Amino acid sequence: MMFRHLRPLSYFICLSALGLLSNVNAEVTFIPPDANAFKKAIKKLPGRKNKKQEIVQNTPLPEKSPLTPEEIQIDLREPMFTQGVIKTNKGGVIKAEGIRIQAQNIEYINKIENGIRVLKVVAENDLMMEFGDQIFVGDKLEFDFSTRTGTLWNGKTDVDIWFLGGDKIELQRDGSYYIYNAFITTCESNENIWEINSETINISQERTLSANNIQFKFFKVPVFWFPVFRSNLKLFYDSPVKYKVVWDKGLGPRATMRYRVFSWQDVNIFLRLDYRLSRGPGGALETEYWSPDDRTVFITRSYGAYDKIVPEERGTTRYRLQGLLSHQSLDKKTFLHFTYDKFSDVQMINDFKSNDFVIDTQKRTRLLINHQEDNVFGTLSFQPQINKFESINEQLPLITLGVKPFNLGSSGIISENFINGGYLKYVFSQQLHNQLQPIHAARLETQNRLYRPFHFGPVNITPNAGLAAIFYNNNPQNDSVGQLVFTYGGEINTQLYKQFSNKVHKVEPYISYRGLTKPRVANINHYTFSMDDGYYKINQLTLGARNYFFSSNKDLYTPIFLVDVYTNGYFAQNSYSKTFPKFYTYLEWNRPSYNLTSDICWNYQEQVLDYINTKTEITVNEYIAFALEYRHRSKYDWRKANHTDFIVDMAHSIESLLHSPLSDRRDTILGKLFIRFSPKWCLNLESAQGWRRKHDPSYSAINTELTTKLPCNWQLKFAYNHMPGDDRFTTQIQLIK
Repeated sequence: MMFRHLRPLSYFICLSALGLLSNVNAEVTFIPPDANAFKKAIKKLPGRKNKKQEIVQNTPLPEKSPLTPEEIQIDLREPMFTQGVIKTNKGGVIKAEGIRIQAQNIEYINKIENGIRVLKVVAENDLMMEFGDQIFVGDKLEFDFSTRTGTLWNGKTDVDIWFLGGDKIELQRDGSYYIYNAFITTCESNENIWEINSETINISQERTLSANNIQFKFFKVPVFWFPVFRSNLKLFYDSPVKYKVVWDKGLGPRATMRYRVFSWQDVNIFLRLDYRLSRGPGGALETEYWSPDDRTVFITRSYGAYDKIVPEERGTTRYRLQGLLSHQSLDKKTFLHFTYDKFSDVQMINDFKSNDFVIDTQKRTRLLINHQEDNVFGTLSFQPQINKFESINEQLPLITLGVKPFNLGSSGIISENFINGGYLKYVFSQQLHNQLQPIHAARLETQNRLYRPFHFGPVNITPNAGLAAIFYNNNPQNDSVGQLVFTYGGEINTQLYKQFSNKVHKVEPYISYRGLTKPRVANINHYTFSMDDGYYKINQLTLGARNYFFSSNKDLYTPIFLVDVYTNGYFAQNSYSKTFPKFYTYLEWNRPSYNLTSDICWNYQEQVLDYINTKTEITVNEYIAFALEYRHRSKYDWRKANHTDFIVDMAHSIESLLHSPLSDRRDTILGKLFIRFSPKWCLNLESAQGWRRKHDPSYSAINTELTTKLPCNWQLKFAYNHMPGDDRFTTQIQLIK
């Protein structure tokens, strides 16, 4: 029966006179108790929000004394009453704090038996109950208002995407409940494609699930069994169930299963099982912890297998152990970051490329602790070598201390200072150990700089001067040595504006100068652990102008169009025969549906295009989006860690750099395409084409993913990945939100 608005006011007056109820509502809105209305009502529950860790904001029932008749609201259609019992078969609603019961047949009992007040309700047919923030449906309900407990037969409810039910549900006064002969699924229909079964399931007040002797079933067929299962039903930032089949060229098929076997409070444990026909089994244990206050994260991935990613690999046993710990203090002044990554072979890093497995460890084992006060800061870094086939700069440890920039009295001069010190050891991989011996030294460095801003109307002038000093207790001659370099320079800039009817044009001309004196010690007479040890005399002048075009629309903060044109000039001793050997242009065009960027360098000395990186990103409509990028690098554009630092250019001749790994000519085209064919089907395509490399052949790489959404919140994905020397086909099914 579909209920509407009922106003049985005459019955309310009569019942109140008899003392059976004293708090009535003259107008009650009924929710149709069918499946669709049930789902809609659940989605509209108050307090739900989307967070990475807390998807459902649970509102537990208040811990209070037993309810009294005066606290219960009764709204029945055509009720009948006799000796403390009110009942109807025409439909009605009974409400109390944190409780709402709606059904076709309702019997409300309020009487004294053997000196004890009986205050309960029996409801059935088209039954729906709100219990805290939970909604239940079922065949029959018996609920005791005195104890705030009840029993629901053949009941169902939901938590986030999960549907839970069983032969009997026992409701507890704290908002928790027990389900007997229970099932859990994500299917809305009565015919479940998949489900989890258990004799008894307990759902706590915090919506954490506890069960024993559970079975995972697909199409009623058991596929997995666990003796104990704990899970937080509110946590759904990662799929709890995944199946995947991968077919690698030369290695054959590999099947992967991934289950969330334990989830309690803020801890998740996943079990991953692998099997490749040509090699054998493999498996992974994954743990995850997020603290409720988001200040601590701890993640581990441990994998081992009789497997290999490419046919050329040697050995049979492979493993990878990686983890990440991140913590921030309560006062947000101290930050700890620790990562470890131990793997059996250098190719192992390419295994499990999926986002659900790889942690961003950057393949490093490192402890980093940072502490910051109002005026000082300190950092400790400890980085050892744990993979013998890798070359690494060990920090055993490295400590950095600094002070907040401060004014020197009333002079307007600002002082910046920091020091660092530690024991550094650069160790080489096993393959290079016989040719290159490790280098090591205790290293102490200080960086000090003074600068003073001056303002002359719209023109800003900021000169600077400083020094860099480094002490090494060891060098190639087994002696201690001290490095000293003085720095000097400055910057001049201004900003000019022009207002148009619907746009603003801003021009920012700038001039900067950077100078380094000749280092006290040549680079060959001290160890080089990183680019921070490389100094060379340089006199660099930068001339440029930035042009910005802004929309008058206050909702658009980024510039519509940006052009930055500049050049670098080098004076005194340098490797270039031209004072201004290269000219640079950066372009950016931003619109709501597309974005165009281009970074270009013209090598005036060699009369070649040094590099060009241009990218176009376009969203055609809600169904189609694509991106296309072209990258060109000439043999004169050096591959440097810091592309805007030119000490390497000054320290080495162009001829020597051309014969080094820093010279790597290449052309690359990158493409991305997204197409949504229908609400359930979408295609992702990525490709990379590269050519003109000096010593490597041309290459082509393609990654294609076709995804569809299946019933019961399952996602099916077909993927094809082509890389030089390998072709991979993947089929994956996973549970999604």
